[in-house]
Amino acid sequence: MLLANDLKKIAAKTPDKDLMVFRDATISYKEFDEITDRIAASLLKNGVKRGDRVAMFLMNCPELVFCYYACFKCGAVAVPINFRYKGRELAYAVTNCGARMLVINDELFQVYEDARESMKSVEECYVVSDNEAPADVRQFSDLTAEDDHDVQLPVVDENDQAVILYTSGTTAKPKGVVHTHYSLLHTAVNMAATQYINDRDISLIPLPVCHIFAFTVAISTVYVGGTVFLMPGFGVEIVLDVVDKYNPTTTTLLPFQLGKIVMHERVRECDFSSLKHCFAGGDKVPVEIHRKFQELTGIEITEGCGMTECCPYAINPPLGPKKLGSIGRPAHATRLRLVDDEGKEVPVGETGEIIVKSDAVMAGYWNNKEETTESLRDGWLYTGDLARLDEDGYYWFVCRKKDVIIRGGSNISPLEVEGALYEHPAVKEAGVIGSPDENLGETVKAYVSLKKDITPAPTEDELKKFVDSRLASYKVPERIEFMEALPLTNIGKVDRKALRALGSESRNG
Repeated sequence: MLLANDLKKIAAKTPDKDLMVFRDATISYKEFDEITDRIAASLLKNGVKRGDRVAMFLMNCPELVFCYYACFKCGAVAVPINFRYKGRELAYAVTNCGARMLVINDELFQVYEDARESMKSVEECYVVSDNEAPADVRQFSDLTAEDDHDVQLPVVDENDQAVILYTSGTTAKPKGVVHTHYSLLHTAVNMAATQYINDRDISLIPLPVCHIFAFTVAISTVYVGGTVFLMPGFGVEIVLDVVDKYNPTTTTLLPFQLGKIVMHERVRECDFSSLKHCFAGGDKVPVEIHRKFQELTGIEITEGCGMTECCPYAINPPLGPKKLGSIGRPAHATRLRLVDDEGKEVPVGETGEIIVKSDAVMAGYWNNKEETTESLRDGWLYTGDLARLDEDGYYWFVCRKKDVIIRGGSNISPLEVEGALYEHPAVKEAGVIGSPDENLGETVKAYVSLKKDITPAPTEDELKKFVDSRLASYKVPERIEFMEALPLTNIGKVDRKALRALGSESRNG
C-alpha cells in the first residue's frame, strides 16, 4: 500500500490539483483518492480478499488507473492484460493468474464473450460502458457508487504482491512478472529520479498503461505529485494537438511512433517548447530519427532500456551528455554488470549479458519457479540482454541473448544488421533473423518493407551491397525478402518470433 499511502498524502496537501487529464476531463487528487477508496471497499464487499487477483482488460482510460490504486489499497493483486489480446490469449492470462474478477471495456466485450467459458476462475465481470450492461455482467459504476464507509481497508505489507504484468511472449508464452508494493515504490522512485520528474510536470502518456513502460511513467508521476495526461491511444495528430494545447513537459514514445511524428507535415508548425524531455524505449531508435526529431522539435530524444522485470535499468542522462544509439548509464539506485556465460565480468568493450541489482527488480514469475530461479541469482536479475560498455561508462545494447545469430562460429547481432539496413533511405522497416544452414549452422536473413515515396525501389542485390559497404561481409544477409509490412509485437517492435515462423513455413513448404 506504499504508493497508495503517498497518494493520500498528496491528496491531503494539494486536493484540487489535477492528477489526471483524459479527453479534456480532469480528475483531481482528492477525487481520485476518494474514487479509489470506494472501489477498494466495493472489491472487499464483493468477496475479493488480500492476494486475490483482479484482471483488467482495458484500453487506456481513467478506470484502468483507478483499478491499479484500488487494488493497492485493498491488498488485491492488479493484473493488467494487453487489450490487443484475442480470446485465447485473454483466457490464458486470466486462467494462468487465477483472477477472481475481470474488468473490461465494452469495446472488448466480444473478446470476453469468445473466451468466457475458458475462464473458470472469474466469478464477477464488470464492464466500463455508458450503455446497459449485458446479461451476467455488472456495470463498473457499481464499484464507484457512494459508500457508507463501513469497510475497513486492510494494512498491506510492503512485501505483498501488488501487480502481475505479463511479458510480450516474443520467445515463449507470456510470463507473469510479479512486483511487490516494495518493488513498485522503488520503480516509481527510480523512474522519477532518473527522468527528473517532479510535481510541476505534466507527463503525456500515449502508450498503453497496461504495459510496463507507460505504467511506470504513470505511477512515478503520481508519486511526485505531478499530472498524468492520459491519451486513449497514439495518433500523430492527437499528440501534436495535445502538445500545442496542454503544454506537457515530458512524454514517452516508441521508435516507430517517433518515426511517424517526424514524417508528419504538421510537425514544423507545432510548438514543442514546453517539453523538457522525450523518452524513448522498447527498441533501438535509428540515428536518423534522433537527428530528424531534434532538427524539427529542438528536443533531444532520451533513449534508455528496461524490461517488465525492472524498468528502467539504464538511460541516457536527460539533462546531460547523450550518446546516440547507446542505452546510457545505470538508472538511479541501480547497479549493472556485464557477464559471460560463466558469470564472469567481461572487459570494457566486450559483449556480455546485462545483470541488474536494484530494489525495483521483480519478486519473480507467477507460478514459475524454474524461470524465476534462472533469472534471479544471488541478488541479481539476469536480463538476457547483451550489451557492451564503453570507456565513458555508457552501455550499448547488442541484442537479446536468444536472438544472436551464430554463422560459422561468429556471433552476429540482428540489431546491427537492421541498423545498417535502416541507413538506406528507402527502407521503412527491417527485421533480421538466423536461418538454419547445414554447413554454417545459421545464415543471416533479412525481411524489409520499403517506403512508397522513393523510386526506383532498391533490389535485393543493391541492399546487400549497401550493407556490405558498412559491415563485415559475414554479417551481410544471404537473403533479403521484401514485404508490404513486417509483423510487429504488441508494443510496436518488429516481431522476430513471427519472422522465424515465416522462415520455418517457407522451408517446410
